[in-house]
Amino acid sequence: MKLWQKAAAVCAGVLALVVAACSVAMLLYARHTILDMSREQVRAKQRDLATSFSEMTSYYRLDTDTGPVRDSLVDYCFSRFADETSVLMRDGETLSSALDIDPSDWLDLDSADQDLWVDAYSGQQTYEGRVRGRDVLMAASLVSVRSEQYAVYTVVDVTDIHRSLAVMALIFLGVSLGGIALGAGAVTLLMRRGAKPLAALSGAAQRIAGGAYDVRADVTTKDEIGALAADFNTMAAAVQSRVDELTETARRQRLFIGGVNHEFKTPLTAILLHTRLLQKVNLTEDEKAESLAHIEKQCTWLERLTQKLLKTITLNQAITKTPIPAQELIDRVRASTQQIMADRNVTLRTSCDGASLLVDADLMQSLLVNLVDNAGKAYDPGDENRTVWLTVRDSVIEVCDAGRGIPAEAIGRVFEPFYMVDKSRSKKHGGSGLGLALVKQIADAHGARLEVHSAPGAGTTFRVELPST
Repeated sequence: MKLWQKAAAVCAGVLALVVAACSVAMLLYARHTILDMSREQVRAKQRDLATSFSEMTSYYRLDTDTGPVRDSLVDYCFSRFADETSVLMRDGETLSSALDIDPSDWLDLDSADQDLWVDAYSGQQTYEGRVRGRDVLMAASLVSVRSEQYAVYTVVDVTDIHRSLAVMALIFLGVSLGGIALGAGAVTLLMRRGAKPLAALSGAAQRIAGGAYDVRADVTTKDEIGALAADFNTMAAAVQSRVDELTETARRQRLFIGGVNHEFKTPLTAILLHTRLLQKVNLTEDEKAESLAHIEKQCTWLERLTQKLLKTITLNQAITKTPIPAQELIDRVRASTQQIMADRNVTLRTSCDGASLLVDADLMQSLLVNLVDNAGKAYDPGDENRTVWLTVRDSVIEVCDAGRGIPAEAIGRVFEPFYMVDKSRSKKHGGSGLGLALVKQIADAHGARLEVHSAPGAGTTFRVELPST
């Protein structure tokens, strides 16, 4: 059973108990009040009858009246005040009555029946009960007239009152059941509507658990549930921020590991070449010293580059830029790519205007080595005039080739990590799809604007525009 169903059932139960208790209390009070009023009316009527009969009879009757004269006078005096509910008896004999019952059978004034109500002041006695299938109220008292005792009764049929009370009970029952039904329906509706925001929160939580961290609970109520939804959305935003942070950290770590591996290839090729030369070829002392110096230079660059890539990519730290002559940077790029370009039978042509560049030399060397390496791969085996151009003008660096070019639909994705325009060709050349991603990362670290212009069969130009100093 759902929470709103349990709450609705409990509220409906409490409502039913309250309505039932109130209805029973009101019904009992009404019944008690009506019957008390009826009893009091019968008692008052009997007292008035007894008093009036006693006073009138005592006034007109003489001690000498006997026999028919006495009885006629008594009957006359009683009839002046009596009605169809009145009975006059003397010594168990009925002197006047319009009833078909003898009230003394149920209310004997000489009886000491404890069930009878007795007024100690007036001597009036009352009986209430069933008589021949009817509900009746009887009130009676003894009246003394000239040393004779008369029993004056008032007998009222209250069957209609009891029937009215029964009808009232049915009405109360119907009203109570209707009120309970309406109340239970209203409570159920309110509970169900009130539970909808909780269902929305549950649905949002399930979607977030499924990985949709951007989902938020659409609850705008200005109550405790609305406050809970706001807190839930705050928590979800914090979770999403943390997930994004971890995802970005993982992406940077992955890019760094792949980038370091990628950057090792070019200098390692040169290092291996010079190592083999030292091992297999008879070199002069100067040539040996030159090879060893080149190996040392490449190793030193690799060490510095690894540390800088770690700070720039993984730790996202700002780089330190120092001025370096453009020609010196070009020479370093040429030395790093000389062997791989020779292996591909590609010529690197360079030019510069003698300007100085405010850059991190090691990172910018890595950027240009990657661009030159990519440009050297742009030619097919049968192509002629396999040339890569590296030019520096003021703060703009361009690397151009006349190779196969890049399809228009791929230009917007070439800087994505692990994206390769032609996967089969990239694998053939040992590509991993990280070179241009590193280029973009290093350009961003310098605040440089990076552009690519290309068309299939028309070559490619990468343009790096450094911030003006």
